[in-house]
Amino acid sequence: MRVNNDTLLNNNLSYQNKKKRFNIISSRFIFLIPSLVFLIAFTIIPIIMIGVISFFSWALINPMKFIGIENFINMFKDANFWTTLIVTFKFELLTVPLTFVISLILALLLYKQDRFSLVMRGFFYWPYTAPAVVSGTLMAWLFSTNTGLINYFLIKIGLSPVSWLQGSFTALLTLSFAQVWGLAGFMMVIFIVGLHEIPQELNESASLDGATKLQIFRYITLPLLRGSSTIVLVLTISYSWNNFTLMYIMTTGGPGYATTITSLYVYQLAFTQFRIGYAAAVSVITVVISIVIALVSMKVLKWEA
Repeated sequence: MRVNNDTLLNNNLSYQNKKKRFNIISSRFIFLIPSLVFLIAFTIIPIIMIGVISFFSWALINPMKFIGIENFINMFKDANFWTTLIVTFKFELLTVPLTFVISLILALLLYKQDRFSLVMRGFFYWPYTAPAVVSGTLMAWLFSTNTGLINYFLIKIGLSPVSWLQGSFTALLTLSFAQVWGLAGFMMVIFIVGLHEIPQELNESASLDGATKLQIFRYITLPLLRGSSTIVLVLTISYSWNNFTLMYIMTTGGPGYATTITSLYVYQLAFTQFRIGYAAAVSVITVVISIVIALVSMKVLKWEA
């Protein structure tokens, strides 16, 4: 009888513990519900809808018509799509390495906890906090041909003004500068967090063994920043690939298609040409390409997210 009572008591305690753990998990899950609802409603469902719409012909005012993969076939025949894809790759090649290198240099210079470093961090981080519309408008004014501050100083020192946003090459360079200016401060913060996680004992030991600062950076600092570097690389690729606002405000994709990246091309297809199904197909391929680029970049560098 005593054994049975002990067994019942153990079973009751086990049930009570399981119930307690379930209540704890349930109470924590409740706080996630608003975020999950937001994620499902504004991210997951739209992504699924875009995938579905890509198989339809739809011009908003007309009913949707299922056409299978015809949108994707037409996309590969579309010269403008290939032009915008090439422009996007050029923009990536200009902005991603520059953002990575500049933000890393800033982090190495400002990772210390002194007052000067803290002030300068805020100075370089500020462009990232500014709304994209404000940043784009500011840059458009700075590089304006007739009223821009850059050309004003060029004229003052006896040089001719430059049509920064009217030439195909100069417009893409100007947009790249604006992109790096807006992102470098944020990526700098990510690198600073990574630098603070590196044990200082490693640097001190290497220094006592006669290693130079360059050797310490090459063999200690850089390898231990792999996690931060991966985050910076993926985020920079994502931001550069989908930076619609900056392009739209500064150049509207011009001259011609010289600064039209794929995200801006999707906007033009959907809201100026009203080819919703085709725009959805281009969006799907754009997302796939951006994911592949990020994965390949990490694979080539032998880094894992």
